[in-house]
Amino acid sequence: MHEGEFMFVLFLGSIIGMGVTLGIQWYGRRKVKAALQQDGLTPTRQTELLVNENEAMRGQMLRLEDRLSVMERIATDNSLNLGREIERLR
Repeated sequence: MHEGEFMFVLFLGSIIGMGVTLGIQWYGRRKVKAALQQDGLTPTRQTELLVNENEAMRGQMLRLEDRLSVMERIATDNSLNLGREIERLR
C-alpha cells in the first residue's frame, strides 16, 4: 500500500468514525429527551432539583468538614492541653 493510499484510508476512517460518533450522540440525546418527557420533567425542572440537592449536600459537607477539623485538632493535640480543654468545658 502506498503512503497516499494509506493516508486516504486513514482520512476516510476518521470521517466515518466521526459520523458514527455524532449519530450515537444524537440518538442518546433523543432517548434522554423522550425519557424526561415521559417522566414529566422538563430540563429546567430537573436542573432545579439538582441545584436543590447540591445545596443540601454542600451544607452537609460543610458540617462534616467542621466535625473533621475538630477531630483532627483532638487527635493532634497533646494530652495535657486536651485534658485542660475537657476540664474547662465541664
